[in-house]
Amino acid sequence: MAETSKQHEENKETIEAPQESSEQAQEAEGSDRSVFGWKAILILIISIALSLYHLYTAGFGLIVSTNQHLFIHLLAGLILIFLIFPRKKGLGQKTIVWYDMVLAGLVLVVGSFVMLNQTHQTILQGNMETSHMIAGVIMILLLLESARRVVGKPLLIIALVFIAYYFLGDYLPPPFGHSRANFEQFIYEMMYTSTGILGTPLSVSANYVFIFILFGAILEATGAGKMFIDLALRAVGHFRGGPAKASVVGSGFMGSISGSSVANAVTTGTFTIPLMKKVGFRPQTSGGIEVASSSSGQLLPPVMGAAAFLMIEYTPYSYAQIMISAIVPAILTYIAIIWMVHIEAVKHNIHGLPKESLVSGRKSLLQQGYLIIPIIALVYFVMAGNTVFNAAFYAIVMLLTVAILAHRLRARFGAGLLIAGVLAAVSYGMHHFFGWHLEISIMIAIGTFICVFFVLFQNKFKINSAPVKFGVRELTISLEMASRKALTVIAACATAGILIGIINLTGLSGSLPTIIIGFAGDQLIIVLFFTLIACLIVGLGLPTTATYVILASMIAPALIEMGVPIMAAHLFVLYYGVLADDTPPVNLPAYAVSGIARADPIITGVQGFKYDAGALLLPFVFVMNTIILFLPENQGMFAWYEIIWAMFTALVGILAFVTVIQNYMFVKYRWFEWILALSSALVFIYPAFISDIIGLALFALLLSIHLLRKRSIDRRSGAGTEVTA
Repeated sequence: MAETSKQHEENKETIEAPQESSEQAQEAEGSDRSVFGWKAILILIISIALSLYHLYTAGFGLIVSTNQHLFIHLLAGLILIFLIFPRKKGLGQKTIVWYDMVLAGLVLVVGSFVMLNQTHQTILQGNMETSHMIAGVIMILLLLESARRVVGKPLLIIALVFIAYYFLGDYLPPPFGHSRANFEQFIYEMMYTSTGILGTPLSVSANYVFIFILFGAILEATGAGKMFIDLALRAVGHFRGGPAKASVVGSGFMGSISGSSVANAVTTGTFTIPLMKKVGFRPQTSGGIEVASSSSGQLLPPVMGAAAFLMIEYTPYSYAQIMISAIVPAILTYIAIIWMVHIEAVKHNIHGLPKESLVSGRKSLLQQGYLIIPIIALVYFVMAGNTVFNAAFYAIVMLLTVAILAHRLRARFGAGLLIAGVLAAVSYGMHHFFGWHLEISIMIAIGTFICVFFVLFQNKFKINSAPVKFGVRELTISLEMASRKALTVIAACATAGILIGIINLTGLSGSLPTIIIGFAGDQLIIVLFFTLIACLIVGLGLPTTATYVILASMIAPALIEMGVPIMAAHLFVLYYGVLADDTPPVNLPAYAVSGIARADPIITGVQGFKYDAGALLLPFVFVMNTIILFLPENQGMFAWYEIIWAMFTALVGILAFVTVIQNYMFVKYRWFEWILALSSALVFIYPAFISDIIGLALFALLLSIHLLRKRSIDRRSGAGTEVTA
């Protein structure tokens, strides 16, 4: 009897997300080296300095030249890579070995030499002395080794193939051959001009990506990740397969702002994967759902991962317009994953969690809802036309204000108000005497008001609340984690600069679109299909950033030449670049979560690809019919009902295609039903009213057949079980 009572009490225990740990996030970034003592302090100092440097430049502008700014970003990143990442995983190193200390020192000395000689007289004249060339060669080799360590062998192999293409162009047949190989010219362009390593990808990493990674790191330290998971569990956790649906929603929230699909998969997966397994999902399926949910966050505004910032440079659109164009496809993508999860739950009769065991959504919002305000501020500043880095800076100021004050106001209201007053006075004084932006004072004032309002409201209605303490320790961890998370992007963007430099130097950027169009015979669908294959192959094992840079330079121009709008062409390659990030056998998020799921990483990667493939046809849809992208050039061309119709048919097409992948709707498909579902999904790609009607008719027929089959099966079994949640 006592045992039954105890069991009942355990079932009543509230299920909520745990706090994230910095150790899990560090492990997620791919390093198994444990460092202690003065070497750990060295890593901490460099990481904090890099984060503070980028925070300052985002708010107040550069204090050095543009090239020196990029070099500071690159050199600090490479030094940290050699200090943090061993030459290979599995060595179990407890310290930084001597040769990695030498390589880090070499980066500092040689990199500083190259940086300081950017304005040397001979360099400005387009020539190099022997010392300049030797330093350039050493830096390229160090970069390639750092990329191998932090990103993996695939990016190194692709970089070496491109370098070989540059030097062996004389031996290749037309139209791929060229006679532009020159060793000195190669080193000069790669290291001393904006054509190569110091090109657009590294510039985007330094100017846009890092500051948003910092925003995400601080937000995680405030406990926002826990709040998002709690809200997601409350919203969908009690439905069929509830924990998996909560994983999709919660990981989508965090993935849209974290900037790291790997770290996001681990921090949210630590809680959601065990819950998914608890209700009946297989280990590899649980891991795959988390992988797909976390990676697809790169498609979801407001941050959209690093590749979206590159779109600012490769297209004529503002970041605000990119967000507007991406929002509907991103929502449809997440609907596809949720529908996939639902069918999986129906197939295996997996139920949700008891509603009474879940944290109240209202309670979560009343306790920590103030953390959503800085995200709203971020979107506001971007949409209001501020520069992207200024918008992120102002949002960080507000986020730090609410993070610092919330706990202190709750513990000692008077002391908290005093701290708020000091912050406001200092910021206004800096504005008055040193010209600081007035927006800084305004953000501090708004953050203070929000915190005071929440605390007074909580006290008035006796709401139990324990805001996450955010002090010097938490700020330090946030600054360090931001630098750690940025290392993959820094190495990938710098290496991508080599690839783009070679593409431009050899003339491949101009000839490849013509080659593709000629091969496809001016058939857009064929070009799109080849682009899909190219994305999956090029992106095998590469981060989305590198994949996008290559495809935006080589493939997107071919689509544009065939009449595809610029935005649609670049979103097309971005979407399949994200999907390629989940392509096995090299699927970094899958390797990160497989340990949590206790599943094979390859099989987990296959499952991640499967759950991400629900929206596989969506890019074809928005390229053929750009209504759902809300392009500025389409403004006023379509009525509201045409826009709703386009979104509705795209949704139905996705729902049909998900059932094709699952081979199941209400019961398992028979072969002709599978063909019927596939036909319905494919018909929606073509943008015409008659094709939409045919697609809807096919889907309605399929739905009717399956409802009748389901009822027949239920009658025969004598169990009229509910099919949907």
